[in-house]
Amino acid sequence: MLDIYSSMSKILGIDCSSTTIGWCMLEITNNKINYLNSGYFKPIKKGNIFERLDHTRKKIKEILNTHNPDYVAIEDIIEFMAGKSSSKTITTLAVYNRNVGMTIYDHMNQAPELFNVMQIRHGLKINKIFPKKEDIPQLVSTHLGITFPYEHNRNGKIKVENYDRADAIAVALYYAFKLTGKVKKK
Repeated sequence: MLDIYSSMSKILGIDCSSTTIGWCMLEITNNKINYLNSGYFKPIKKGNIFERLDHTRKKIKEILNTHNPDYVAIEDIIEFMAGKSSSKTITTLAVYNRNVGMTIYDHMNQAPELFNVMQIRHGLKINKIFPKKEDIPQLVSTHLGITFPYEHNRNGKIKVENYDRADAIAVALYYAFKLTGKVKKK
């Protein structure tokens, strides 16, 4: 377990898909969790699968080199998405997710932690109500005492990528809660 009392530690959380990859950096200092930064990038759509995965790998390496996390967590793949799953969807998601995981493993010489969405949402819920995807920006903002960094499109509507960013913050926050013994019980 992390010795948070004698040093500062940085945690990178990643929400990974083939369309948007969200990331977040948190810092733990003296058992206090602080938000540092977050963002997202869009994996390229052109080229063969290896070119697309290589692009993703390079973007993850940039994040790792820029932020130098001590710990990394990834939202793990789900095996079934009610009404949305197909073998192609799940396979593509798994390939991107594990490519990101291997990039982290190669860079840090340690495996990233993998947490499923149910673990994360149960661990972060504030009351007994299970949070839905659209609740995550407010949930992480409440826990961290921040205003969520929403981005808007030209029409003033909230970009859907904000939810990938929020999920990445939730992944990092859940890991920080685990490391500091603050995980909520189901």
